[in-house]
Amino acid sequence: MYIENVTDLAFDDITPEDPDFPSIQGLAEAGLLSSKLSRRDMQSSLDDDQSPVFFCPESPLSRQDLVSWKMAIEKRQLPIVDQKSVQRVSGFIDVDKIHPDAWPALVADVSSGEQGIVALAFGYTRLFQPDKPVTKAQAAIALATGEASDIVGEELARIEAESMAEKAVSAHNALVAEVEKDVNASFEKELLLEREKIAAVEKLAEEARRELESLRAQREEENLALMKERAVVDSEMEILSRLRRDVEEQLQTLVSDKLEITYDKERIEKLRKDAEFETQEIARLQYELEVERKALSLARTWAEDEAKKAREQAKALEEARDRWQKQGIKVVVDNDLQEEANAGVTWQNAGNESVESTVNRAETLVDKLKEMADTVRGKSRETIHMIIEKIMLLITMLKEWALKAGKQTEELKDVAMSKMGNSVQGMQQSSAEVGSALKDGVKRFADDCRGGVEKISQKFKT
Repeated sequence: MYIENVTDLAFDDITPEDPDFPSIQGLAEAGLLSSKLSRRDMQSSLDDDQSPVFFCPESPLSRQDLVSWKMAIEKRQLPIVDQKSVQRVSGFIDVDKIHPDAWPALVADVSSGEQGIVALAFGYTRLFQPDKPVTKAQAAIALATGEASDIVGEELARIEAESMAEKAVSAHNALVAEVEKDVNASFEKELLLEREKIAAVEKLAEEARRELESLRAQREEENLALMKERAVVDSEMEILSRLRRDVEEQLQTLVSDKLEITYDKERIEKLRKDAEFETQEIARLQYELEVERKALSLARTWAEDEAKKAREQAKALEEARDRWQKQGIKVVVDNDLQEEANAGVTWQNAGNESVESTVNRAETLVDKLKEMADTVRGKSRETIHMIIEKIMLLITMLKEWALKAGKQTEELKDVAMSKMGNSVQGMQQSSAEVGSALKDGVKRFADDCRGGVEKISQKFKT
């Protein structure tokens, strides 16, 4: 048994890394192979040979190695010989080429006579040729000689029996092959059908596999989608949890604010009632303002109509004055004076009729305004009454002017013959005064009505 760093190597070319190292080292340590170990034990320390010893595992087996190994196995003790003894016993002429370690084994084999390895394997020869490689047949003969002959015979018998058994097995295999051929021929059609079925099944299996793969891919996509949705749901649950806490806090705040809202609601209800009352008041005021505006509009329309008629009358008076001036210059007979007197009467009658129609229209307007004043109250009623007062004042002034104009006309009739020129001028001046007074009064009244309408319009705008 080899122990590293303790046991010496038997051969210099066989190291522990070699795959056959345990077997070779074991044979050398057992003394069955000539090695550095056996050489050191056989020689004295004084004659110790330090030359390397090689096993050469890749080299062919030589004759001297075959004889040495075989004799070492069969003979536990070999004779001690020298070169002369080897040459005398074997008769080989090349003894000097034989390794000294092989001398004892060679002498022991030659001493066996015809049953030795040299006689059986190499035949009769005087040239041993120790380094010549042996053939397989020579090695087999060497193994079959000596004590191993019985074992070799048994092995040969076993080999022969195995050969016969192999022949029987071959015959049986041939018979089985024939039977199998017949069976295969009989079931070939069924096998073909089975193959077709298998092909169909494989096709269905392939389709099922593809469908399964598609379903698996779809399932994986669904799983990914579910995982994403689950992550979203988890995040939403967390958000909802936070929102729930916030809502609870806000609920507490709302409960505390509910009382304030109730109080504010009552206050708003009160304000709403006040607003409704104010709205009703505003509607009433709008109605009154509308009535007032309508009254002012009627008064303004009447004033504008009267102003227009006054302008027409003034224009007629201007034309009459021009005509009188022209006639006063040219006429010197009584007939002309009579015509002038008749013309004066006609003018007077026309003036009286104009004043009466104006007064009648003014009184009609006053009646309408009184009816409108009865439907309103407050400042609107005061405004309408103020308009009525102004109209009544205008009517009074018109009546006074008409009376004054009548008196002046009567006076003019008395002095018509003597003071025709002067009376015509006085009549013209009186008519001009009446016309201008009427015109100024109507104009002032129209301006007052226009100012009232503008004030009412401004109120509506604001």
